[in-house]
Amino acid sequence: MLNKKEKLIFMYVGIDKSKISTYKDTKKKILSLIKPTDTQILKEKTFTDKLIKRAKGLPGKHLDVILAGSAARNTNLKETKDFDIFVLYPKDISKEEFTKEALEIGQNFFKGYFSEKVYSEHPYVRGVIDGYKIDLVPAYKIDSTDEMISSVDRTPFHQAYILKNMKETKKDEVRLLKYFLRYIGCYGADPQYQGFSGYLCELLILYYGDFIKTLERVANWQTPVRLVLASEDIDCLGSFDDAFVMIDPVDKKRNVASAVSMTTLSRFIAASRAFLTNPTTEFFSNKNKAQTYHQLVTWVNNAPLTTIEFDVDGLVKDIVWSKLRKYLTKLSAHLENQKFSILKSNIYFEEKSKYAYIILMTDMLTLPKFEKAIGPYVSDITNSEKFIENSKAIYGPFIKDERWYCIKSRRFVEIKDVIDDFAHLHFDIKYEVFVEQDIIKLYTKNTEIMPYFTDFFYPRENFL
Repeated sequence: MLNKKEKLIFMYVGIDKSKISTYKDTKKKILSLIKPTDTQILKEKTFTDKLIKRAKGLPGKHLDVILAGSAARNTNLKETKDFDIFVLYPKDISKEEFTKEALEIGQNFFKGYFSEKVYSEHPYVRGVIDGYKIDLVPAYKIDSTDEMISSVDRTPFHQAYILKNMKETKKDEVRLLKYFLRYIGCYGADPQYQGFSGYLCELLILYYGDFIKTLERVANWQTPVRLVLASEDIDCLGSFDDAFVMIDPVDKKRNVASAVSMTTLSRFIAASRAFLTNPTTEFFSNKNKAQTYHQLVTWVNNAPLTTIEFDVDGLVKDIVWSKLRKYLTKLSAHLENQKFSILKSNIYFEEKSKYAYIILMTDMLTLPKFEKAIGPYVSDITNSEKFIENSKAIYGPFIKDERWYCIKSRRFVEIKDVIDDFAHLHFDIKYEVFVEQDIIKLYTKNTEIMPYFTDFFYPRENFL
């Protein structure tokens, strides 16, 4: 957060008037790439109408079946091949029967096609039909969000709100914002990306008016960011202490931006400034060059790298991301406490992969054998006695100036040993630690990890 002095020298960032025509050309070119054609829209509507009819005709206690998400609101991107179909059940159905019904209708719906159970707030079935990914999501049919039983129950209300308040001319603006966020790695509210949901993108366009106005405002955001679409919702902001809060207009008790991490928020702000400076298609053309085996060897030989491989076979994607983020946070604090400085760290995992990875770059891989421990002031009688009795020193305790000191022998000096000792107590997923040349052996065992190293070693944000 900026202090008062920094706010006084804050400069407004906006698009230069001389570049507006350039931006209009860029907008036209990008929309031609990302906006579904009329033919595609008609084809997909025919397809989803058949799916809904199919689901409605299956036996069960469901009251209705609706298409939800960006396809239903006409804010989807051309490349999107995902459809969310919601099966609505009476709110008085028991949780056990609700779960049973949801799985049965899912299995019948995808009969003859690939499908799998997904475990979220409650289990449901998703699958692939004619090349499209379909999520068949059970929800309760309620009259207001005050009656919510599960979080997905509010989705039909999101649908109704956007359809009522968003003009057709604004939907392309949403597409531009989604494309922009996807390019900079900030799109998606799931634990992997910790970014912006499609619904949040729609609300931002409703709030600011269009894509370029949104970027102009975002480029000047100072955290914490607080937004409400209705003035009467201002009082609801006090319930949240997130860095970014946008009150859900259909559920005042919810922050739509709760998934957005500080890193993602900061990246959005910086990327907005970069685009306003250079509003051309070149902004979207800076792709990371894939690392080669020889480049990886060079990095391993010259940088203090550690890779931790986790066996996550059979674990749900969201659980993997949640666990590894907690592991990394605790491990980083522990390593710093042990005098290893974390220069860079990241988590890598793709859905359905058997393994997930934490990659670390530290200032060293081996600590000195001895360390100096700083004790209390000599004038502190109680703590001085404790320090003398419990120092376990190989030299000392001794006095320098007004404090006690001693020299200790470290229990572990190799980063691998420090991590192993920590992991035995804090990791509940099977793991293996690789350092130095062992990382090359890891690569030869699983060449699919090369994109992870490509991303890790890429020196700059892709929008710079």
